[in-house]
Amino acid sequence: MSRYRGSAILISGDGAEVEVYVDLRTKQREWSGTATIGDFDATGSPARTLRLPDGREAQVTLGSSAAWSDVITLVGSGPPPFA
Repeated sequence: MSRYRGSAILISGDGAEVEVYVDLRTKQREWSGTATIGDFDATGSPARTLRLPDGREAQVTLGSSAAWSDVITLVGSGPPPFA
């Protein structure tokens, strides 16, 4: 199991970027995790791009988040950018 905790950039389909703190991990052939987002608009398509500080990118889908929380789930597609 690989894991990455640290800063990243979440990019929406229209190119808007927001800095996030992520906690990501692989489980067999899948990867997922959470993103802590302060001021973020999660409307629109849940498909986003996640960019790590070293420039590696991967596609993610935004999952659920409690209305009172600044943590949102992420589900990755393709190879994880941190393994």
